[in-house]
Amino acid sequence: MLIGGDFNNRAKQLLGILYELCANDTDVKIPVEDLVEELASDRSELKNLLQYLEGRDLISIASIGGPFLYGHIRITEKGIHKALKHK
Repeated sequence: MLIGGDFNNRAKQLLGILYELCANDTDVKIPVEDLVEELASDRSELKNLLQYLEGRDLISIASIGGPFLYGHIRITEKGIHKALKHK
C-alpha cells in the first residue's frame, strides 16, 4: 500500500467522519457500511484506510464480517484527539 498526500487526506477525512458519528464516545460501534456512503469510497480503498488507522491505534475493530471485511469499528481516545487536532 502506497501512502501519499491523497491517502493521508482521505484518512483525515475518514477520522473526522468517525468523530462526528461517535459523538465523542469510544464505546459507539460505527457500521462500516455507513462510512462507505459518507466517504464515497470503494471497498479496497476503505479497507486500506481502516487498516492504516487501526495500525496507528486511531480506531479499533469492533466486529468482522460483511462486504467490507469489517462490520463495525470504534474510534479510540487517540483517534478522538487526532480528529480534534485536524478540525
